[in-house]
Amino acid sequence: MQVEHPKTSWSEKFLLLDLLEGLKTTFRELFKPKVTIRYPEERLEPADRFRGMFKFSFDRCIACKLCAIACPIDIIYIDVHDETIEQPDGKKKKTKVLDRYDIDVKRCMFCALCEEACPTKPKSIWLTTKTYELSAYDRNDLYFNMQQLEYWDDRPQYTGLPDDEHAAELPAGNKQIAGGTQ
Repeated sequence: MQVEHPKTSWSEKFLLLDLLEGLKTTFRELFKPKVTIRYPEERLEPADRFRGMFKFSFDRCIACKLCAIACPIDIIYIDVHDETIEQPDGKKKKTKVLDRYDIDVKRCMFCALCEEACPTKPKSIWLTTKTYELSAYDRNDLYFNMQQLEYWDDRPQYTGLPDDEHAAELPAGNKQIAGGTQ
């Protein structure tokens, strides 16, 4: 049995129409004003629903460990101990005291499941800090404890390149490398 292939029309053979169809977006964007951002000096504000770096509130946390349980990759480490507090009316009340709340951000996928699992109103952990600059030279710098998470404001602002004074001190043929000259 022979298989018959469908006959191609003249428009399918003519590739210039396909080429123009593909370049339609290019021609449309060619005459619009360019959107260029000088990144370190100028920064875009992320969208309202952007999930950025964590922010943590020690005062709101009830040490329930639900955020650690909800984390799919187990990067939230919580240590809690129980304390008995005597109230003014003579009754004793057991409370949980948070000893450790650490997050290993280098493995985090920013899924916000920890934020959804938090039962407190307002949340004791949230990911809407609008911070997207989490680069570091050392991996250990991406391991945050509860003090660092609570007082998180933002990464240091870009101050610009170092002055050319230091570059002028180097001999002409040497390049500056981290840790010395070459």
